Amino acid sequence: AHSSIMSATNTIKFNVGGKHFEVSRDLMEMHSETMLGKLVSEAWQQDPEESVFIDRDGDIFAHILNYLRYGSIELPHTIPKSSFERDLDFYGLGSKEGDIKEKSILAILDSLEDAKMKHDMILFAIEVHHQYAFRSYKNFGITVYEKDLREKLGHSETFFSCEEKKLFVNYLDVYFGLEAQCYINGSFQVTRK
Repeated sequence: AHSSIMSATNTIKFNVGGKHFEVSRDLMEMHSETMLGKLVSEAWQQDPEESVFIDRDGDIFAHILNYLRYGSIELPHTIPKSSFERDLDFYGLGSKEGDIKEKSILAILDSLEDAKMKHDMILFAIEVHHQYAFRSYKNFGITVYEKDLREKLGHSETFFSCEEKKLFVNYLDVYFGLEAQCYINGSFQVTRK
């Protein structure tokens, strides 16, 4: 009778450090040889409807489950690789070289730089749209200079990078219906599309 109850229950409930998880029984059966798999086997789990309590870090456990699902993981910067590996050992799970990656502080800084660039380029596009609305005579267009835009918005760099130019021109097009031609002297000729 106990076996039929276990097979009728398609999920397993965990309470790990106060965080609750519900996991497919199939996932645990794929890892039945591990401590975690044995913990929820018919031999150990008396009542399949009850949560299995594990006195470990629930935040790390969420990543352990994803590791089991996908076979690899990129850890957020909030979870040290050493802590993750310690819990892998606790649960009887091994890892292969390259399966666990950490999001490096350099990757985080790069994403912040990228966000800052996007922020700046949309501000520049808004400024040019305002200038176009007030200075353009019968839609003949206006000329704006990178240096003036940067000074107006408090930036010290003089010229846009190629990536910044592409983003700026794209924002003008997509959000304001303006077309901008870039010139080597650091100016843009802006017209209505």
